[in-house]
Amino acid sequence: MTFTLVRADAIYTVPFASPALELLGSIPDLIRGLYQMFADRYPGIPVVAFRALSSNNLSEVGLQVSLLDGRLEISMRVDQMSVQATNLRSPQETRFGQDCALLMHAFMEKTTAATEGAVSLRIASWLNVDVDKDGVAEILAQAATPQRAPFDPALIGAERIDHFLRMTFQNLTAGWQLLFAAEPAAIPDANLYLMRDYQFLPGGEFDTTEKRLGFSEMSSKAICEWLGIGTLVE
Repeated sequence: MTFTLVRADAIYTVPFASPALELLGSIPDLIRGLYQMFADRYPGIPVVAFRALSSNNLSEVGLQVSLLDGRLEISMRVDQMSVQATNLRSPQETRFGQDCALLMHAFMEKTTAATEGAVSLRIASWLNVDVDKDGVAEILAQAATPQRAPFDPALIGAERIDHFLRMTFQNLTAGWQLLFAAEPAAIPDANLYLMRDYQFLPGGEFDTTEKRLGFSEMSSKAICEWLGIGTLVE
């Protein structure tokens, strides 16, 4: 069984334990350095994508990169680094978003001495699995049906009962937790919705953006294989 990606949304937030006051220096110099880091990797990247974040609130001062017609917003503020991706439509766009997040993280390390707090990564994916609607319901039922005798829907006059999937994984020794949920998709062209909500604690095993993204890919692949939906068709 295989599936294709219809849409992916993600929010990645790296709060700082103490303010990155280095961002209060020369904003033009910082923007120039950030642009150069991105342009070295992507020579055609537009200058207009880079802008300063100015505000009367100290926490909101910083820099922002807006790409993919605004569907990918990456910012570094005095209080946090964040990535917000909306309606990514292909594996190529998701890989581009991940690479840009890594670039911003590298820039953060180069220009600030910020110490990270608890990091969150939330990913929502809408997939088209090569089965019909009933096939998706069967996949979820097989994974989510309780170990005890399932409830008889006839007891309350229902014609059928569907089990959706929600699981929590954690390894507090390694400093991470994952909430996973799956249900039928509610948007056109997709039939399965997956949600993964990661929390990474300070001092844990996954202490860089690269490690966190690698863990999210590994864990997502393992869960998809367990569900029996196979591999992504690009």
